[in-house]
Order: sequence, then C-alpha cells, then structure tokens
Amino acid sequence: MIRLRVPYWYARLRTATKLQIAAAISVGFLIGYIFIPGSSEHSSSEHSESKDVTWALKHMETGKLRAGKIDIRVPDKKPGPVADTPAQVRDRAITFSGADFVVNGQKMRLLSGAMHYFRIVPDYWEDRLQRLKSAGLNTVETYVAWNLHEPLPGKFDFSGILDIAEFIKIAAMLDLNVIVRPGPYICSEWELGGLPGWLLHDPQMKLRTTYQPYLDAVTRYFTTLMKILVPLQAAYGGPIIAFQIENEFSHYTSLLPDTAAEYMKHLHDLMRHLGVLELLFTSDGQTNIEKALAMRPDPDVLVTVNFQNEQGALRKLRKLQPNKPVMVMEFWSGWFDHWGEKHLQRDLSPTELAKATSNMLQQGASINFYMFHGGTNFGFMNGGNWGSKMEYLPTITSYDYGAPLSECGDATEKYRRLKETLEKFTSESLLVDGKKVPPSFPPVPPDHEKEAYGEVKFTLYIQLLKTMQYIPDHYLSEKPIPMELLPVNEGSGQSYGYVLYRTLIPSDSKMITVRGLKDYGLAMLDLKPVQRLSSFVKHSFLTPKSEPAGPGQAVLDILVENAGRVNYGALEVWKGINGSVEVDGVERKGWKIFSFEFKSSFVENIESGGMWLRTPAPANMGPALYKGTFTIPGEPRDTFADMEGWSKGLLFINGANLGRYWNMGPQRTLYVPAPVLKRGINKVMVFELHQPSSSQAITFRSSPILDRTNVTTPTTR
Repeated sequence: MIRLRVPYWYARLRTATKLQIAAAISVGFLIGYIFIPGSSEHSSSEHSESKDVTWALKHMETGKLRAGKIDIRVPDKKPGPVADTPAQVRDRAITFSGADFVVNGQKMRLLSGAMHYFRIVPDYWEDRLQRLKSAGLNTVETYVAWNLHEPLPGKFDFSGILDIAEFIKIAAMLDLNVIVRPGPYICSEWELGGLPGWLLHDPQMKLRTTYQPYLDAVTRYFTTLMKILVPLQAAYGGPIIAFQIENEFSHYTSLLPDTAAEYMKHLHDLMRHLGVLELLFTSDGQTNIEKALAMRPDPDVLVTVNFQNEQGALRKLRKLQPNKPVMVMEFWSGWFDHWGEKHLQRDLSPTELAKATSNMLQQGASINFYMFHGGTNFGFMNGGNWGSKMEYLPTITSYDYGAPLSECGDATEKYRRLKETLEKFTSESLLVDGKKVPPSFPPVPPDHEKEAYGEVKFTLYIQLLKTMQYIPDHYLSEKPIPMELLPVNEGSGQSYGYVLYRTLIPSDSKMITVRGLKDYGLAMLDLKPVQRLSSFVKHSFLTPKSEPAGPGQAVLDILVENAGRVNYGALEVWKGINGSVEVDGVERKGWKIFSFEFKSSFVENIESGGMWLRTPAPANMGPALYKGTFTIPGEPRDTFADMEGWSKGLLFINGANLGRYWNMGPQRTLYVPAPVLKRGINKVMVFELHQPSSSQAITFRSSPILDRTNVTTPTTR
C-alpha cells in the first residue's frame, strides 16, 4: 500500500533530523508572543525529534536540515465555537483606531511580505524570514495549500515542508506578525488555485459555491486546519493577527451571481465557529472594490485591494470604507511566466517599485508585497491561466516572480531599493525630541553560495511503457475518461501526472482523430511516437505503416499530461481525454487506461528494480527515463540544472520531483536547493517525453537561466 505521508513529489523535501529550538529570545518578545496574557511560565529551549524521523531520514538522505522551533503556549482547553460579538472583538490583538491598525495596543503600519512555506524547503524558512525582517518589514503573509495538506479525502498532512505551524513559530521567533490566507481557494498560480484535484472526482462538482459536497469538504478541511492555526493567534500569544476569507471572490461572482453572498457568509461563519478571533478580511482587484464591499459577509470584515499600478484605488477604498485602515493586500512586485511567453511581461523595475512604495506609504496605506519571495512550484504544482482567446497557458516551474528575493533567496536590486525606501520612511516616522532617528534594521544575511557541479552523463535509460509493473492495474472502459474519474487512490481519482490510453486498431488504419484532450499528449503506434497533441484542439493525423501487434492489429497509445490546472477563472476542467477518439471516422471503443502519477514509490521502484539499458538511447524512442549520478565531496550548495537540449519532462534528484522543464522556455534551468543534495553520491533521473539532448547529459550551473532569450555562457567547474 502506498504511504501518502506527504504528497508524492514532495516526499524528499521533508525536514530530516532534529530541529533546533530557539534559545535566545528577548524578554519583551517573550511577553508579546510566547506567553498567554497573565501567564508567568517561561518557554524553555529544547531539542525535539521531527515527526517520523526514521522515515524522513530514509527519504531525504541529506544530513541535517535546520529550522528554528519554539513553543507558543496555548490554553489547556482549545477555544470552542465563538460568536462574532463586540466582547470577542475587544479580545483581538489587532483593532482599528480610525484609519490606523492597532496591534497589541500599539499603532502600527503593517509592512508585510508574501512568501509561501510550501514553495521553500524547510531549512531555508528561517533564512528567508530573516531577510524579510532585514528589509524593514514587520509582517509575513502566507497562503495555505489545501491540495497539499489533504492529498486524499480525509487524509491530512502537516509535516516537513507542510509544517505550517513550524513556519509560523519561526516567524514569531523573529518577532514578525503573520497574516494567513487559508482559502479554501488561493489562486497563487498554484494547481487548481490550491483546491484538491480529487474534488473533480464528482462529475457534478461546482467549486467555490454552496454546492453541498464542496461545502462538506471545505468544512472537514477547515476543521482540521483551524485546530492548528487557532492556538497560534495573537489573542493567545501567537503571531497570527489576521485571516483572509476566500480570495479575489468578487471577480468570480460574475460566474455564480446567485450563490456568492451566501457562500462568503458560510465561510465567515465557519471560521468564527471554529475559533478564529482575529481580524477577517477579503482581498480583490482595484476594479472590484464596490462589489467586494457589497458582498462582504459582515461589516466587521475589512476589504483590502490588489494591484500593481494604482489607479485611484486607495482614495476610493478610503472613501467607501471610512474610519478603517487602507491595506494593499497584494502589491505585485513582479509577475509570473507562462511556458512559451516572454519572461516577466508585467514586471516593475527597482525604481518603479521604490516609487510606488513611497506613494502608497505617503497615502497612509499598509502594504503586503506580493511576492516578497516567490520560491518554486515543485513537482506538478504549477497552475495555469486562460488566454485572451480562452487558450490554455500553463505556468512555469520557477515562481521567481521578479520579487525582491530571487527564487533561490538572493537579495536583488529590488530588495536593496525597497530596503532604502523603508529605511527612509521609518526614519521620518521615528522622531525623538523632534529629530529623526535612524532605523535599526537587522543586518541582511549573506546570500547562499552556489556551485557549478558541471556535466552529469546519463548511463542508463528505460522506456516509460516498460515500467507498468510499478503502477496500479489498468482500468477498462468503453470510452476514454478523464484522470479525475478513474477508480484509483482509494476511489478518489487521479489528480496529477500522466494518464495512458491504450487500444487496438486495424494495422491498415489511415486517419486518427482525437477530441477533448487536455493538456498535452503524445500518440504512439506500436510504442513508436507518431504525433504530438496539444490542449483543446481537435487533432487528426495520418498513421504510418507499422508492424502488426496481432493479426491485422496495431497498438495505439495516447499518453496525456495534466500540465497544471487553471488557477483563475473557470476551474471545472477535467484532464486526460474528455471526448472521443475516432479511427477512420469510427469512434473507437474498448480502452485500457493506466495512471502514471510518478509517486515516490514508483520512482523508488524504478530506480532500484527497473530493467534499465545502457545509453545511448536510440533516436525517436519517445517517453523514457534516464538516470545517472554525480558526487559532491563537501557540503552541498545550491545549484541549477540546465536542461538545454532536452524537450519536455521532469527532473528528479535523490527522489525529489523538482518540477517540469520545457524547451519552449522562457525557463531553461531548474533550481536545486542544497538540502535536496547530499555529501557523496547523488542520484539524478530525468523523465523525457520526446527526445533527450544529443549528449544525453545535463549540466549543473551556478546561476539560473529564466529567460532563454538572454543567456550567458554556462558556468561549469
């Protein structure tokens, strides 16, 4: 039985060993964040084992992964359901004084940065949060990824890279406030906007609505999640000062106008019922402020705004929401990339970022920089969007975003200009005897060293279709059906990866037509590639002559990739083939369907027991896996895998799925964090859908290439 302790592509990104506990925290900070009001007990330093350490060590094999850990004391009895009453409002740590936020009795301008724990390996959490604080910010904001925390219905995981409580406690250790955006929908250029793919096992599913099966799933998830987050609220001595309800929902209401208000009210009441005491807010684009105000579920909910180029939104928000603070919940510091598009099409220059920040501060706004540090869409977790003509546009693996901190955590010119801007603002805000006081921001940690490990040759290969003994048994169906409807994963369907459709056709067939394929596919005849297929297009192609599989028969295989579900707009899209396949004008019946999900067990079994052959692999072989090794004599360092010459596929290092590559760009390298590597022999495996590079090797560089139109000479050792 497959053990889903963590989502399979994250299985080797877990914390591996003992987690150090913070030992030196100031007394003032302890009073504000570690103790319950009125408590006189001290939180002690100690060493503690991470959950399931033996399993984690087996799967990481990287030595120690450090993450600070502190205890935030909570009441012996966790809070039960509470009412949204004035008495409870007075107990909150964050309140309003006119147009100002008041946090723990002190007026405060919230200067926040967005970074998502699930896009950063755990032992870099403290480093990234320290860099955020050193830039002059006092708050960190994070989304919560439902689809990672509940990989199967009712089966939850909050360990390793998903240990949100640990991430929040490290923020508390650094004296940072925390804003949590739990969804259930988060957008974020993340697979299905953070919603689990198994929701679509219900063919009638209506996401982000009052459809009862959806609400039931949300209630189960929130009930589990809030048991973790509620005790970490500032009202109980923790750092969480605010929670968001849903995400940019005013845009979505045009699709569901009849249920929008009822849905938002349900989420509001559910969160309050489960013990959320702190501020609740919504966030919406600047063209939807009026709509957001009209549908907010309670007058106490703060409406905030999102934009990159402000167009009177702050003035409008102040007018429509008087005597409340103005908050920019998403000030877009850069932008994301789609495969095949230009890199950073909607970026801000460092000068533009600094100027816009100054302008917002002068208008009295609090700001959350989205993103402050983007991180990486590891595994299969990138999202996608609809283009202007409703074409499908998948997002790349890197979530660098052009943010102040790069994908690998380096301080950029944007970081330096932002820090200068905030230092100036803070200095002008701090007056002693009428004189400006220079701010005392913590020093910026040095960037992590990078290493160019050079070329790694692949010595072995195996065709994907020769690995079927390592996947679940096939499913028989009259017609092709989408992956979400397959009876796999305890009857919850397939969420990620690839699905293979196989049938027999007459060997003298001339024309094959595929309808309703989503997102990307490859047709093969008798194991040989014959046609590449793309999303939402009817494909008709001629069949070449082939050796018959039986008397007058040939094997037709169609391998289809879920390239990342759309995260914004219409979401109910099923992956695989949700249509028909015709052979010479006649719909083909009788299919075997196979799930290639690339779970950790699949990767492990292939590495150790597959029938590998010596390279070089023959030309035009089609989907195959290639493996090799390289040795690191000293302490591992961050590096970047250059996939130049390869076509389309996945990169695994020491079993960790680091994400997708695609030669259409703009991204050419994949980020490899040092904690994924280890001293000694490191295993590298590539799944290539089409054709490997002519050298059947990859090169590890010391710098990234995220814009293949602007490439410097690769660095090698």
